Amino acid sequence: MAGENQVILTVVQKEMEKMENAIKREKAILKNIDDITATLEHIAELVESGKEFPENSAYESYKDWQESAEKEIKSYTTSLETIDKYRSLLAAYQFYVKNNTPEA
Repeated sequence: MAGENQVILTVVQKEMEKMENAIKREKAILKNIDDITATLEHIAELVESGKEFPENSAYESYKDWQESAEKEIKSYTTSLETIDKYRSLLAAYQFYVKNNTPEA
């Protein structure tokens, strides 16, 4: 039983490390959302001003560019939701480790 517990503790600790690393990316994700939001505002300004869409763009149109930016925001928002789940799981894992680590 003690050997099985050690295996479980090792797995849980590895998962904790993965989750901690994912949580560390939260600020970068928030920055990306801010950047893409600014891009969406810029697109809206360009559309409103009637500026012609550049020919050498990676996108077909302003609408295509806007839809791509909105998809990126949705993806980053999903990542933030995952990070929130990781916080809860991390707390549960920490509780498990605290209560199942053999005393020295």
